[in-house]
Amino acid sequence: LLVICVDQMRADHIGCIGNSIIKTPNLDKLAANSTLFRKSYCNNPLCQPARSTMFTGLLPRDHGVRINGQNLRRDIPTLPQVLSDNGYRTHSAGKLHLTAWDPDPENLNLDIYPENMQSWNSKKISRFPTPYYGFQTVDFVGGHTSYAWGEYINWLTEKGGEPEMLTMKKALEEPSGAPFCYKMSLPVELHYNRYISDSTIRFLEQSAEESKPFFAWCSFPDPHFPIAPPEPYCSMYNPEHIPFPARRKSEMEDMPPFYKQILSAEFRPLGVDYSGVQEKHFKEMIALTYGMITHIDKEIGRIMDTFHRCGLWENTMVVFISDHGDMMGDHGLMWKGVYTYQGVINIPTIAYIPYGVKGQVSGSLISQIDLMPSILDFCNIPMPGDDWKEKKYAFERGSMVSLESYPGKSWLSILKGEAKDVRNDVIIENDDPSTGYHARCLVTENFRITIYPGTPYGELFDLRTDPHELYNLWDKEDYCGIKQELLLKLLHSYCLHTPFYPIPYGGS
Repeated sequence: LLVICVDQMRADHIGCIGNSIIKTPNLDKLAANSTLFRKSYCNNPLCQPARSTMFTGLLPRDHGVRINGQNLRRDIPTLPQVLSDNGYRTHSAGKLHLTAWDPDPENLNLDIYPENMQSWNSKKISRFPTPYYGFQTVDFVGGHTSYAWGEYINWLTEKGGEPEMLTMKKALEEPSGAPFCYKMSLPVELHYNRYISDSTIRFLEQSAEESKPFFAWCSFPDPHFPIAPPEPYCSMYNPEHIPFPARRKSEMEDMPPFYKQILSAEFRPLGVDYSGVQEKHFKEMIALTYGMITHIDKEIGRIMDTFHRCGLWENTMVVFISDHGDMMGDHGLMWKGVYTYQGVINIPTIAYIPYGVKGQVSGSLISQIDLMPSILDFCNIPMPGDDWKEKKYAFERGSMVSLESYPGKSWLSILKGEAKDVRNDVIIENDDPSTGYHARCLVTENFRITIYPGTPYGELFDLRTDPHELYNLWDKEDYCGIKQELLLKLLHSYCLHTPFYPIPYGGS
């Protein structure tokens, strides 16, 4: 098992999905032998909640990580722990982000916060403690570009590199003023992408030699901001050739009022100030982001070469996925925040199995809660807690009926060509401390609806006629019936996503 995870990459930032500008030859080649999901969604467009969902198969409301800075509980079964318990060798290379990076310094317990930046930078910790949520070994990278830390920094300095070359202070040229954008001076052979791919390759070679089942989590921190690719990738794309992001004049007149407050910098999600950001800045952001993605693609190619050399294609499942997307200038917005626009919720997902359909492009809705059941289905391992369904005792008010322990659905049948879809809607949660809103979103085949509980505001988009979400139909009389139907569907789906795990009370 190999999962390649990237950070903050949009679904449309990949060549095989139809992007004619970006160069992703290795991902395109992987997709040509796999299934590419066009309608794959995160269940929360923030790093920690999204990653915790992928690791547990639960929505943020159930695993407890609603925003960045909250630790994933240690008593919830995780994908690597289940695999480890079933004889798999488990390894993580790169970013994890399952515990807080910046906890209260007065209560800094390294057993609870081994990913925290302060302890790594002060040399209180130099080797990642394991086991960690089921990972038996870890080669750790925390942070992004200018503020990376972890074991990678040890590797970098041992090879004679200067950590300061990661930063804007040492940029190849004077930054233009585009937010969090610069050209990194560190050579590619000393970049953390190389450290992560090297770690993954080493683990794959060892596993192939030992002929033991394995699970590798290969997690690149890019293309998350700060946006700073090194050469040759920082010069690969001309900002002038980048189409301007999707927007419509006066579109915010139809949106909840906080959007105007964000664009005027009254609200600053994640501390982002939108004042002074020009059209040329958005184009530069996209061009440099494309460079970061092509850089990742190159390292993925090195990993794929290892697969060929070690004969791993015949018995390994490979998944490429992102934790969430990025607004990248759509509607005048950057990064992530309280938004549930397609830019932040629609993520790239490619899945390969040895006996799967090659070159398949699936229109099935899937989400991150489906990742864990799909991988365990491939391994013929039940979801944790499923054993209670087989016990022959009675519940307090009657006998057992057929119930699902988890809300996720395995999409293995799609990879095999045995099914066209596995679900008809996706639930997305997004709690935003900077605005105080608790967005709840439902995506169906044709629509996206978002509510902000406690307010009269909402969003309704017809994705058939308005794929770029430029016309909010929330207050349109012609869509009143559809809105009520979708609100009811949101309520039903949200309730049905309640898991029956932990195991219900009923005796031993």
